[in-house]
Amino acid sequence: MAIRTDIDTPTPTSVAPMRRYGLLLGAALSGSAVVYHFVSGNTEVMVPLYAADLPPEVTAVLDIVWYDIALLAAIGAIGMLVAAYRPAWRMPLAWFIGGHYLALALLCLGFSFAWFGNPWDLIQWVIFGPIALITIWAARG
Repeated sequence: MAIRTDIDTPTPTSVAPMRRYGLLLGAALSGSAVVYHFVSGNTEVMVPLYAADLPPEVTAVLDIVWYDIALLAAIGAIGMLVAAYRPAWRMPLAWFIGGHYLALALLCLGFSFAWFGNPWDLIQWVIFGPIALITIWAARG
């Protein structure tokens, strides 16, 4: 009788579903970020922006950037959903989306320290960072 040494060793077939779940979790977090962006962010950011006496050109550019962030997060969620079920697309999409979220997390951290001297005034990195790490982890398999 031979002794099995492969018990509990991840195989490509057992790791692949975990990577899929990682992408699905990333998609859910990204979708949640979009909802939070509109529900909470509009009252915290956009309402005071519209009330400020800024030139229309400045308000328009900030408005475009605001909705662009929501669009990028929504596209990221959709991309992760697609990558979860298309193994051939998994690695390039996950690396691209994960890299984007990692850059956003670092950008938020950098600006939070530069403007406020601490990481807690611009806390968007708290959601972008985990999405990046989960998505990059899922890209590996």
